[in-house]
Amino acid sequence: MNAILIIVGVSVFVIVVAILFRTSRWTTVLTAPGNQAGELQNKHAYLQGKGIRSRIREQDGQPVSGFAAATSGQYSAMNLQVHKDDVQRAKEALVDYTHERHTSHSPIL
Repeated sequence: MNAILIIVGVSVFVIVVAILFRTSRWTTVLTAPGNQAGELQNKHAYLQGKGIRSRIREQDGQPVSGFAAATSGQYSAMNLQVHKDDVQRAKEALVDYTHERHTSHSPIL
């Protein structure tokens, strides 16, 4: 009986440690309201195209519930997260993204 309790205790401990280390590998580099998620998704796709590990997560995990969500379309804020080893590359790539976006929409004089 004691052996089973020890095994269960160690298993729970390993799971908790794995969850903590899993989430600490990501750094939030940008946050946007849910209604501006399209821009965040474009930046996410740009980073992925550059080989930079990134992901998008909702801050609260759920959209606004009830009637308000159906009428206003408001969602919680979205986070663009980058793997901790790629943060500097991501910041440089996002500067390039902004530069490319502004220069591609500028009229040629």
